[in-house]
Amino acid sequence: MILSALLTSVGINLGLCFLFFTLYSILRKQPSNLRVYAPRLVAERKLKQNTDFNLERLLPSAGWVKRAWQQSEEDLLEKSGLDGVVFMRLFTFR
Repeated sequence: MILSALLTSVGINLGLCFLFFTLYSILRKQPSNLRVYAPRLVAERKLKQNTDFNLERLLPSAGWVKRAWQQSEEDLLEKSGLDGVVFMRLFTFR
């Protein structure tokens, strides 16, 4: 009984994790969401908005995870600000 409850909980959590990961991967690519996912780059006009339809924007990808782990704290501070650095520190120290 305890094992089935544990497996049910693991299954639900993995399903939700996959769903949220997929949604984030798709939503961060949409041009209308640039102000949410990259506000500093939009404010400094370092991002070029491409409003043309692109099928690749609708497909989830995990390439952003590798790039996020490889950046130094100085790069994170420059590109996403102090909140990005603090988030990555909390994430890596847990």
